Parts: sequence; structure tokens; C-alpha cells
Amino acid sequence: MAAIAVLGGGFAIDAWMNRDSGTKVHEGPVAGYPLLVGSDGRTLTLSIGWSCEKQPELVARESAGAVKVSLRHTVASGFCDPGGYGQITTHLNKPLGSRALNDTTGKPAVHFDERTFLRPAFLPENWYPYPTGRMAQVPGLAALPTDTPAWAVGYRLGTGPEAGSLIISQILRNSPPPDGRATSVKGHPATITPSNPDGGPRSLTWSDGTYTFVVTTGGPPRLSDEELIHVAESLG
Repeated sequence: MAAIAVLGGGFAIDAWMNRDSGTKVHEGPVAGYPLLVGSDGRTLTLSIGWSCEKQPELVARESAGAVKVSLRHTVASGFCDPGGYGQITTHLNKPLGSRALNDTTGKPAVHFDERTFLRPAFLPENWYPYPTGRMAQVPGLAALPTDTPAWAVGYRLGTGPEAGSLIISQILRNSPPPDGRATSVKGHPATITPSNPDGGPRSLTWSDGTYTFVVTTGGPPRLSDEELIHVAESLG
């Protein structure tokens, strides 16, 4: 299993190009993108990349027994800009509770429950969470799977100019650690995958029998192997 990032589905930023005149709006499925139900049961967050359109909107339609979510795409007339990537949110009128969460297709929307996401009790000095709305992404990481609940959070060194990245990912899947330097996390076998020759990210991966966890450092500067293990051991 490779290191992962939160962006799911294919995403490429298009070059500037002409569009037909007139703004076009349509709604599509959320399948193919990681979806999170917040701890409050009301906040839905989707990680997405887009191109040649305005930032998509996450739309929720509620009934007594279900919530249906979709993506609203708006393509303006004329030229399009290169797009972007980030996290978009919407809020339910009341907590999801036992109601079904469905895609616009009517199929269940794969989503991660934030109440089960483990957070670090330890971070190296001067590391802070990513700003609200920023996707947990590091160049060189593979996408999160979208066929099973998965989510990731990001941290950075300092609050000024960009420096360093730390991504913590959790996937509802029991996967064996990839090849790498053998170690352990909370008694579970783990491996540290070294950076590639171009200086890409380095990851610590392990499973607890239910979830697979990946703690990834990108940079520079990057966390040491000892710091990665310390962060991993502190998750709870």
C-alpha cells in the first residue's frame, strides 16, 4: 500500500480554453471523492479537485428517513480558469442519526464518521492544523480509496509561508504494511517507506485489525522516523 492523500478520483487542472456562451449548472454524484460526516452529525465535508468551473457546491436534501447528497457544478461562459482543489462543506438541518446517506444516484454514499477518526496527542513543536478548507495533500501521494470509508487530516510547520507537511490518514480496511523498514506501532507491525530519489514523502504504515493508518511527512523540512513513530503512538 502506498502513501495516500485525501483527494479521491481523477483530477487534472485544464489549460485555459473557450466554453460555449451561457452559464451551465448541473448536479452530479459525490462518488469518487472522500466524504466526511462531522462529529456533530450535521457537517458534511467533501475533498475535491475541479477544473474549468466555479468551485463546486455540496448539496444535501433531507427527508425523514434519508439524506441525499450531490455536487452542483457551475460552468461560466467564456474562458475558464485553471480550477483548484480543497474541501467543501454543507450543513444538515438536524444530525444524520440513523438516516441513510445516499448519493444522487440513490446508492449509499461512502463516508467516514469523524467520531472514529484518531487524532494525535503529540505533534512536534510549532506544527499546526491546516487552515479550514485546505485539502490534506502532499505532492507524490496516491489518492485515498473511495470504495471504503477513509479520511485524512493535515498539519504544517508554522503559520507563515508554507514549510513542511504532515498527513494522517485512516482507512476502514485491514491492509498489510508495504515494504520498508520494519518497526511497530502500539504492538502492531509497521513499516517506514523511505522517500524516493527525488525527495518525495516518507510514510509510516500499520493496521490495527480494523483500520489502516498512514502517517506521512512531506517537506522540506520532514519529520524524522522517531517523530513519525511518536505521532503514531499518540493517536487516540
